[in-house]
Amino acid sequence: MDPFSSPQVVCRPALPSDAADVLEFTKSIWDGHDYIQYVWQDWLADPRGILAVAEYAGHAVGLGKVTCISPGQWWLEGLRVAPKYQGLKIGSHIFEYLEDWWKQYGGGAIRLMTSWERVEVHHLCERFGWAKLGEVRSYSAAGEAGEGDRFEAVRGEDIRHAAEFAAAQLGKFNGLMDSGWQFSAPDEAALREKAEEGRLYWWTAPGQGLMASWEDGDEGENVMGIGFAAVQDKVLKDLLVEARRLAHTLGFARVLWLAPAMSWVEAALTEAGFATDWDGNAYLFGKKDSSAEK
Repeated sequence: MDPFSSPQVVCRPALPSDAADVLEFTKSIWDGHDYIQYVWQDWLADPRGILAVAEYAGHAVGLGKVTCISPGQWWLEGLRVAPKYQGLKIGSHIFEYLEDWWKQYGGGAIRLMTSWERVEVHHLCERFGWAKLGEVRSYSAAGEAGEGDRFEAVRGEDIRHAAEFAAAQLGKFNGLMDSGWQFSAPDEAALREKAEEGRLYWWTAPGQGLMASWEDGDEGENVMGIGFAAVQDKVLKDLLVEARRLAHTLGFARVLWLAPAMSWVEAALTEAGFATDWDGNAYLFGKKDSSAEK
């Protein structure tokens, strides 16, 4: 076969006309439970990031998204390759294309989360110089009636103090904040946004504990997610118990935390009534723009 006449993989920004191809090949991913169908239109309309596809023989056969979480913080998500086109290095093409876009238009830091099972993504991260930042596992518990009034909303004038406190306490974790399956560093800009949303709390008193939250719907349930729990090790269990009570007070059915996969954290979660149904961990990878460090 003439190599010049055979189809080539071309990566480019996604178009509305790509929807049919993308929704067709993603409908069989994750046993039909892929979320791409629910976010495609929003991703396509996002003015601050890029939704890209890999085109082969006139069809979109791969995709990926880079999303701006906060100034200087980016998230790579939705990396997909059509099952029938595995083996053409399409994942490598789309990954490199998205990273190049981030270097040119984004900068700062970029991160992603992937399953322990997606070895091909682990290899891509290693190949392109992304560092493994840690592992997390999903734990959840039902909201619980009881006193949960030891949480106090962080005020705007406390943001710098909160950012310094978070940086000091979260070093023993992975140093990151989850805002709904998207991780970023809890710097002043990110925490100010959380505070404006009413989702950043001092626990017991300023300087003793700090918790960020997010909210989502999960199979019909209102879920309060824990973004991070910055607190001394010995009282983590107490904060988690009261987080369940706070969730109940706020009308959430469940609390979920993509918690650092560390034995002492998992012990505190178990003592506080949380459980996991995951068979393994999710891996966090990240990279910083080297030009910004010069």
